[in-house]
Amino acid sequence: MLTASTRLREYEVWGRIGGGGMSDVYLARHVDLSAPVIVKTLKLSIDSDANERAQRLRTEAVITARIRSPRIVRPLDVGVTDEGTPYLVQDYVDGLDLAELDAARRKALGVGLPLWYVCEVTAEIASGLAAAHRTGVLHRDLKPSNLFVSPEEGVKLGDFGVAVARSAREGGPIELAGTLEYMAPETLRAGTFQRGTDVYGLGATAFQLRYGRPPYTTMRDVLDETVQPAFPRPESPEEAYFQQAIAHMLEPDGARRWSDMARVAAVFRRLADLVRRPLHAVRDGDGLHVAGVTLTTSVGDISAHRADGVICSANSDFTMDVGVGAALVKRGGRTIEAEVKTGGPRPLGACISTSAGTLGFRRVLQAVAAWNEVSCVARSAQRAFLLAEQEGLRTLAVPAIGTGAARVSLESSATSLAAALELHLRLGGARLSRVDFVLFDEAKRRTFDEVLESVFLGGAAHPPDVGLQDAGAMSEEASTIVRK
Repeated sequence: MLTASTRLREYEVWGRIGGGGMSDVYLARHVDLSAPVIVKTLKLSIDSDANERAQRLRTEAVITARIRSPRIVRPLDVGVTDEGTPYLVQDYVDGLDLAELDAARRKALGVGLPLWYVCEVTAEIASGLAAAHRTGVLHRDLKPSNLFVSPEEGVKLGDFGVAVARSAREGGPIELAGTLEYMAPETLRAGTFQRGTDVYGLGATAFQLRYGRPPYTTMRDVLDETVQPAFPRPESPEEAYFQQAIAHMLEPDGARRWSDMARVAAVFRRLADLVRRPLHAVRDGDGLHVAGVTLTTSVGDISAHRADGVICSANSDFTMDVGVGAALVKRGGRTIEAEVKTGGPRPLGACISTSAGTLGFRRVLQAVAAWNEVSCVARSAQRAFLLAEQEGLRTLAVPAIGTGAARVSLESSATSLAAALELHLRLGGARLSRVDFVLFDEAKRRTFDEVLESVFLGGAAHPPDVGLQDAGAMSEEASTIVRK
């Protein structure tokens, strides 16, 4: 396991930020360029042979590096630590994976993802997979948790850990890999895979994102060609068309299923364009008005601002002795710091809700947003806005995040915050009524004002559909299966 400040050639590790059944994931930075990266290592329990573990990561890097698409998470480096741990370095995507985003919306707002967005995601990922297929690479593990959405860059497909080159089929048996709810019948039945296998996985993923459940829940249903996906009654002609397209992708007979990802991308891009509507933003003397939410900028002491909640730019151990944290503690008391520290250190991108002591807020949202010029502002802001909705906060006070000791530029912070808020409002269902950006001086206020106008008055899109009413808690996603 890597630890904080570990040096891997030109990369400095911050610490672990996540992982799954097969790997650990760490945030790091290029020492000279200050560029954020992800370092991925396979868990030791997966393979007993160190050379085999190293080869797995090396294969992932090699086959992913072939793909030329902005929708694919790029590999940057691959190697082995001095202790013998193989690692893969990849681009960092500053945002949430779609499994978390969907689950958080259902929990906070009671609705899933809107139809236009599911179609847009499906089209973009299909475009990335078309590029992968052209270079002979099959992903084999399509699912919401492998799709990462950056508010600034859009959605990207990652985790090619079980991907293979199509030519590998000629060299003998290939291990069975994937996640049950998203695996095609021919894979479960005979261990075979083809371009249509990825089409099926993407169709099952789109079904999950729209309806909050997979199309099938048991292997028996997947293998039984008489069992059809349980689509709910369509609420519009566009929804009916969406369901028809998904049914083509989930066709149990691989020979009859769509196999061309470029075709899938074109179909869902047209449908997304059809159901998307403008996100109207209006500027007046009170600020920007967007989707029923008023956005303002002002200069002042944020600890004295009047709102239901306040976002605090926090460090990972939540020591509140500088910047916004110090101002909140000075006015609200040390109980705020003591409460947030009880959970221990948290990874970059996390956001924790605490009480507000004697402040005039109901809650303090502690956003761990940056480190050493590396910004996780968009990820922590996405979580903060969703957490505010979950807490029932209607008004928020927001400072510049990550611009103090972490040295993120003011423009970068403002853009990431604005983009995260724009996506939050664009997806619909928000109950926020007012977001006030409270800055230290007039120059900073003007910068935020200019960024907000650029993001919200630039012709973004917002459809009337805000997602289907959630019928229940979203089931926890299964782990990737790898079996020889």
